[in-house]
Amino acid sequence: MPAALDHPERREPGSVVFLFLGELFLIPHLLPIAMALARRPDAPRITLLVISSAHEEIIAEALAAAGLSLPMRHARGYLRLPQGSRDMPHLPWKPGLLLRNALPILRHDIAVCAERTSLWLPRAARNIGADFVYNEHGAGPHANFSAPRNRAAARILMPGEGMADCVRASGHRDAPIVTVGYIKRDYLRAVAAIRPTPVFAEKRPTIVYVPHWKRDKSSWWSIGEAVLDHVARSDRYNLIFAPHIRLPEFVPDLEARVARFRDLPNMHIDTGSFRLADQTYIDVADIYLGCGSSQVLEFAEHPRPAIFLNPDRIDWVADPRFSHWTMGDVARDLAELDRALDRAFSAHPAFAPVQRAYVARMMGGDDGHASDRAAEAVMDALSQHRFRGLHRPAAG
Repeated sequence: MPAALDHPERREPGSVVFLFLGELFLIPHLLPIAMALARRPDAPRITLLVISSAHEEIIAEALAAAGLSLPMRHARGYLRLPQGSRDMPHLPWKPGLLLRNALPILRHDIAVCAERTSLWLPRAARNIGADFVYNEHGAGPHANFSAPRNRAAARILMPGEGMADCVRASGHRDAPIVTVGYIKRDYLRAVAAIRPTPVFAEKRPTIVYVPHWKRDKSSWWSIGEAVLDHVARSDRYNLIFAPHIRLPEFVPDLEARVARFRDLPNMHIDTGSFRLADQTYIDVADIYLGCGSSQVLEFAEHPRPAIFLNPDRIDWVADPRFSHWTMGDVARDLAELDRALDRAFSAHPAFAPVQRAYVARMMGGDDGHASDRAAEAVMDALSQHRFRGLHRPAAG
């Protein structure tokens, strides 16, 4: 790493860069912190580093809705997409992208990210240059923080105490955790007026099906298409197919597999747009159907029936990665799914208090100030970083 980065006077003083170098679904977990930081009277210089025009447009829309303006810079490797695109772009290989952008990032005092791959950069740089603040981009019990890169973060922002416990349980017992609340809630408040919703031909209970992208936590490979076929033939439900936004990476022919459902009046198919990330579908659904995704916690913030698919017969009761399955019925096949759907609304009163308690533990409460607390944590990291730079021993 160039020696120039070891001299704080050669970096931009009091500067914070937010890294929008990953998938679109990370934007709601990161942008509200930048917005809260910008509103502070002691705000540092803020830069938003973006990897594509889709990121840039989505961020610009949210900033405009909030009445804010922040400088955006194109990362090296920037992708220019068709105007108005909201589909997930094919991003460059992340380690290479970080290497290409290492100097522009590390010249700042603080870098804020919402994905852990970026934490390899401060680890590789041996903490020369920017300190990193990491915000967790979900609230699922399956998060694993055992990788060495996670120890390179100067602050780890967690939504609730349950998630903080996940970090400590992974072996990072002295982690610099700050519990702030669920940042994405603040994003949704900012953009509420600009989110479109799907419209079905007939008013029926709407199921949102959210298969996960990791095979060991996903129902897609075992039963996914069969579920779509089953509901397509039903005259009782509408269904939104809203898989985790990364599923197409691991199922290259996903679009071809679901194409036959696109024109059905009781089906809405989305395999890659930003709506998979902004809770458009989660918020309008009456019943959640899924497996490993932590999006069920976003759904359960307003308690409604949830059904979890377990076609691989996982011993989920003994596996803490599936503790969120306590919030609803668990179905192993289509016959059990039918029974779970039949009793979804009548059985829900027993699950509603479980959902409330689980959401409170993992996501924290919602007082509207999660992003403010996160911004305070960033400022604290900035103050500590600059103090350390001023008191660094002179080179002999």
